Amino acid sequence: MDDRSVGAGVEISTGTLFGVGVRVAFPSGGGIALVGRTGVLHRGRGATLPRDVAELGVDGAYRLRDWLDLVAGVRIRSYTTAIGRQRWTAPYLGAAARVPFALRGWRGLVDVALHPFASVNGLSRPEFAISGGAGMAYSRGRLDLQLRYSLERYDFARGTANQRLEQLSALTLQAQVRALGRGP
Repeated sequence: MDDRSVGAGVEISTGTLFGVGVRVAFPSGGGIALVGRTGVLHRGRGATLPRDVAELGVDGAYRLRDWLDLVAGVRIRSYTTAIGRQRWTAPYLGAAARVPFALRGWRGLVDVALHPFASVNGLSRPEFAISGGAGMAYSRGRLDLQLRYSLERYDFARGTANQRLEQLSALTLQAQVRALGRGP
């Protein structure tokens, strides 16, 4: 007999999400993007139901230096199961850096963002929410390939008996073709 209640312990789900996006770059090096992704998270250790995931986001970047961007945006994500739907809204503000490697066309990527106004329907607002990522990219001509690992963390009711921690990690492979220009 399993004496764990729903939401207790570690619940792990896995799956593949597919997405598409459109980005408009500004001459200053910044830009704005509209991105979406969807897929299914399947039951794993401790998970009770498969979940359909759908996400829509608006991402903006302002180039502060050749290697550093100020980033801001919002992500709206829904998880749907046979018994209900939960919507997450996560506006964010952060920074993203590009570090050139010694090999032509290669660069490292690192970013971090705070989500101070994140919300989840049916739950109190998280007390702390942060995301970050690291990866590498290769550019040649109009083609840009990126491999990136990202992690999001949301802490609810920290330090209380009702404490709840949510964490989402993703490994993303992205291919981008620029319509105009040559810069990454």
